[in-house]
Amino acid sequence: MKKSHKTSIKAASFLLAAVLSPFSMANDNSASRVNDVRIVSAGSTVTELLFALGADKNVVAVDLTSRHYLDGRDIPVMGYHRQLAPESLLALSPSHLIGSAEMGPDSTLSLLQAADVKVEALPTGNTLQDFNTRVDALSSLTHTQEKGEEIKTDVATHILQLKKNAPAKKPSVMFMMLSDGRPLTVAGDETTVNTVIELAGGVNPAAASTTSYKQLSSEAIVQMQPEFILISQRTLDQVGGIDGVLKQQPLLAATPAAQNNRIIAINGYSIFGGFGLASLELATSLNGRIVAAK
Repeated sequence: MKKSHKTSIKAASFLLAAVLSPFSMANDNSASRVNDVRIVSAGSTVTELLFALGADKNVVAVDLTSRHYLDGRDIPVMGYHRQLAPESLLALSPSHLIGSAEMGPDSTLSLLQAADVKVEALPTGNTLQDFNTRVDALSSLTHTQEKGEEIKTDVATHILQLKKNAPAKKPSVMFMMLSDGRPLTVAGDETTVNTVIELAGGVNPAAASTTSYKQLSSEAIVQMQPEFILISQRTLDQVGGIDGVLKQQPLLAATPAAQNNRIIAINGYSIFGGFGLASLELATSLNGRIVAAK
C-alpha cells in the first residue's frame, strides 16, 4: 500500500511537470529575449522613452545628448551621436544601436552592422504620430507594450487638455539662439519648439516666413513684437543671464517680452531630437505662464 502511494505521488509529480513545462519554457524564453536586447541609445528622445518604459536595464550606453536623463544610473556615455566610435561601442556587445537619421558617421554604422548589430533610425518628427511610432518601436523591442500604451494614452490626454487651456487670443512666442558676433537665430515652422509653442497656446511669428532655424536681425525681431521669448538655460548661463542677452542685443529691450519680464529660460534637451515627453512638459509649463499673463 505504501509503495502504491509513493508511485501515485511520483506519477502525479511527473504529470504536473509535464503540464507546466511548456509555460516555464515560454517564460524562460521571454526573459531570455528581453535580456538579449542590449541597446546603445543615440538620441535624447530615444533615451527618455526607454527609461519611461522601464527598459533602462536594456540600455548599455547613451550618447552625450542623453546624459541628463541618467539620474545616477551606471550607464556609460559614449560621445556625441554624430561622432560615434565603433570600438568602444562593440566592446559593450550591443544588439541594437537606436537613434535618429543624424547618428553616425556612416563608417561606424557600417562596422556595427557588419558585426550583426541592428542599426535603427527612428523618426524625429514633431507630431503625435511620430511620437507614437517611437513608443511602439521601443516598447515592442523591450517587451513593454503595456507601459507603452499607457504612455501614449497619457500624452494624448495631456495634449487634449492643453488645447482646452489655450487662450482665445494667442500671444506671440519666439525661441532664439545667440552667440557673440553673429545675428540672432530663431526657430521657424517644422521645429520641435514651434510645436511646443502651439501646444502651449501661443503663435510663433517666425513660423509664417521660415522653416527650421534661420538667422534674423534684432530689428526684424523687434518688428514682430514677441510677447514671450524662449532662450536655452545654457545660453543664458554663457552670456550672463537676461542682462547679458540685452547687453549683446540691446534692441530686444523694445519687445513686450523684455518689457514685461517674459524672457524665459528653457532646457535645450526638451526641444531637440523630435517631440518627446520633455517637450510636453515644457509646453505645459509655458501654457501656465501664458494663462497667468492674461
